[in-house]
Amino acid sequence: MDSNFYQQITTGNAGLKCRNANLKRVLDTPDLLHDLVEIAVELSDKNQHKAIWILEMLAEQNAALLQTYAQKLLETMPLFKHESAIRGASRIVLFMSKFQPSFLSEAQQQMCIEIALDWLINDQIKVAPKANAMYTLAHYMKREVWLKDELREIIGKDFAQQSAAYKAAAKLVLKKLKA
Repeated sequence: MDSNFYQQITTGNAGLKCRNANLKRVLDTPDLLHDLVEIAVELSDKNQHKAIWILEMLAEQNAALLQTYAQKLLETMPLFKHESAIRGASRIVLFMSKFQPSFLSEAQQQMCIEIALDWLINDQIKVAPKANAMYTLAHYMKREVWLKDELREIIGKDFAQQSAAYKAAAKLVLKKLKA
C-alpha cells in the first residue's frame, strides 16, 4: 500500500475539491486503484467510506475501470455499516449495472440485484441508497421480468409513510414499470 496515498485518503474530506484531487491521483497513477479498493473493502478501516467516495466518482466517469475489482466490491458491499459507505456503494452498483457494454458477469449482475433488493427492504438504510437501489432494479427489470412485481410490492408496501425523496424516486420507477 502506498503510504502517501493512504495518508491523502485519511486526511481527505467530503469536499468536491478534495475528492477530485484524490480521483485525479488515481487516474494519473492507475496502480493506486488497487490500494483504493483495498481501503474500500476493509470493513475495520475508519476511512473506508472516504475510499468509497473516490470509487463512486470513478464509477460515474467510467465504471469499467472497476471490472477487475467488481467481484471483491460486490462481495463486500452487503457488509458495509457506515452510512456514507452504503450511499456511495449504492451509486457504484448503479453505475456498474448501467454501464454499456456491461462488463459484469451473470453472477455479478445477480449480486447487484440481491444487494439492491436488500438495501430497498432494509428499514435501517437511508433514502438515497434506497433510491439508487430502485434505479438499479428498474434497470434490471428489462431482463428480469419478475422484478416488476417485486418492485411494485416493495414500493407500494409503505409508500404513504415514506419521505418526499423516496416518493419521488418511487414515482419515477413506477412510471418505468408501466412502460
